[in-house]
Amino acid sequence: MQRTLAEATLLERRRVARDTWVLDFEFPLREKVRPGQFAMVLPRDPGCLLPRPFSILDQDGPRMSLLVKEVGIGSRALSRMEAGESVQAFGPLGSWFDPERLAGRELIMVAGGVGLVPLHRLRRELLDSGGQAPRALFGARSPEDLPRELLEGWEQWVEEGAEPGMGEGLVTRGLEAALEELPDAVVACCGPTPMMKAAARMARACGRACWLCLEEQMGCGAGVCRACVVPAADQSRMRTVCKEGPVFDLDEIDYV
Repeated sequence: MQRTLAEATLLERRRVARDTWVLDFEFPLREKVRPGQFAMVLPRDPGCLLPRPFSILDQDGPRMSLLVKEVGIGSRALSRMEAGESVQAFGPLGSWFDPERLAGRELIMVAGGVGLVPLHRLRRELLDSGGQAPRALFGARSPEDLPRELLEGWEQWVEEGAEPGMGEGLVTRGLEAALEELPDAVVACCGPTPMMKAAARMARACGRACWLCLEEQMGCGAGVCRACVVPAADQSRMRTVCKEGPVFDLDEIDYV
């Protein structure tokens, strides 16, 4: 796979939820981005010594879009950029959800936070290829945390302040119902680690296949620094999330 290492210039920035932004960069990727792949991005901030991984939301010619939530120095620096400013970026990197492998299967998607990105792309690819719509569930703390422009066709679950049409409680409540209603469905998940572990346990308890897109801190994106490792299912070795992942079959890793 051909990867691009270059300056990425910000074209546009827009707020889509509380502390959450879509950033559009001019960054001509050489390869088609697949659902789950990411870019390593180094902001121009003296507090950022290492690049940060960001799942790629969209790709349109020379334009690359990222979904960024302010949680630390790096994401804060990105979310406060102005048009015309640039960062260094490297991508696309990592493994992906394979739409062909999932074609013709009932699918339940469970996402939270910026974990929406790979499943948003996967859902779109499945629909564009004529596949059936997945049962898509998104969880957030409150309605202010919902990136609504990206959630068309998604069931929305919030922990507090639910509006009409929303589920109230953890998104895993929606997953529990979906697993009962769709006895042959498989599961794809990305989001905060506690949510993914809960979803993985539920899928395994029901005997369902489950794929996870792991969110881990990374220092290099190339499997060299080994800051992002997870144990293999048989405990024989550690697997790198940046190079062998971030998308894993649950049966490949010791996760729950």
